[in-house]
Parts: sequence; structure tokens; C-alpha cells
Amino acid sequence: MSRPSHVEHVFGHIEHALGNETPARERFVRSLELFRQLAMPSGIGIVLSGMAVLELATGNADHTERLLDEATSVLQSAGPWFMTWSLYVRAIREVRYGSPDHAIALMRESLTRIRLLQDKFALVYALVPLAAAAVLKGDDAWVARIQGTRDAITERTGVTVSDKSVKDLQQQAEQETQTRLGPDRWAEAYTAGRTSSIDALLKDIDRVLRKGRLPIDSRRTGRAARRPASL
Repeated sequence: MSRPSHVEHVFGHIEHALGNETPARERFVRSLELFRQLAMPSGIGIVLSGMAVLELATGNADHTERLLDEATSVLQSAGPWFMTWSLYVRAIREVRYGSPDHAIALMRESLTRIRLLQDKFALVYALVPLAAAAVLKGDDAWVARIQGTRDAITERTGVTVSDKSVKDLQQQAEQETQTRLGPDRWAEAYTAGRTSSIDALLKDIDRVLRKGRLPIDSRRTGRAARRPASL
């Protein structure tokens, strides 16, 4: 990636993490302009996805959708790794707007790509919306297994989620499920998750999607016009 365009992109995320929405948006716009000048699909798509995260956090559903549509379009030619970030953002959006089945279906698509790429970084991120969707589905044991899987990968690789805009999803998922399951059931499910695999995650996803009668390859393409839902 071009150094100036990449630097602007990184600083956009830093400003967003600090809660500085206007400077973050300005950084992303400059980065996007530079990547467009370079005609670099991967850079364009990643920046558009970052902008979508910002707009989602500020409650701008229509703009979020437009940015995600454009990001998905340009990332189709950038390779499977880059699509995992767009799928992650879409899944976060679905959780925020109360559509757990669609979030789970998106993460199924992402996990099939991650399995192919053996990408532990993307896997740790993908488990955030997956766990949040499992909370909305009321499947507490599954939430505990997902979190066990995430923590085990983090311990082995050092990969952590730096996206502060989803910190509430992580904390709420853990607190609520621990309370409902109790310490013994939580520990049992969490321990099982620590030895889990992507194949096991996909089997759980297929079980949940079949139970919800949502096609396994279902994708949400319509505009989100709802208000964010709390977990």
C-alpha cells in the first residue's frame, strides 16, 4: 500500500477510537482519495469499510449501507482476505439492528474464507459479532464456547480486537451469559470452546441457521432502516 494513503487510513481509525468523529471522517476521505488515485481496489474497499464502521457507530444506517455496498463491490476483485473485513462490518450492523440470523449467515461466509486462508487475525474479529448474535438468539452455552475459542486463539497468537466500537458487544455478551449460565455451566462450555475449531464453529452455525429456517447461504442486501437494537 502507498504510505500516505495507508497512514491516513490508520489515523482515521485512531481518531475514531478516540471519539473524534469529524477528524476521523476527514482522514478516511483523504485516504480514500489517495487510494482512488492509485486505482487500488484493496485499499479503496478497506477504507470504505472503515468509514462504514464510523457511520454505523454514529447511527447513520443509510450511509453505512451505501458504503458497505460500494466496499463489497470493489473488494470482489481484491481477493478473499479483504472481503472478511467487509463481512465483519456487515455482521456488526446486523447485530446492532437486531438481525442475529443474518449476522450468523454472514459470519458463516467469512469463516469459510478464513478457514481457506488460515487467518487467525480475521478469526478473532469474526467471533465478536458471532458471539453477539448468539446472545440475541438466547444460546448462552454457544456464547461461552465462542468466547473460549476466541480467548484460546488470542493466547496462542497474541491477536486481540482493537475495534473499540464493539467493546460493548464483547462485555455485554460475557456478562449476561455468565450470569444466566452460572459459574459451573459457563466454565464447562467455555472450556469446550477452547479446543474448538473452525469446522466446529461452522457446524454450530449450520445448526442454528437450520433451526431458524434461514438458508445457510442467505445474505442481507436490503437497506437497514431500523433503529439499533440493544442486546
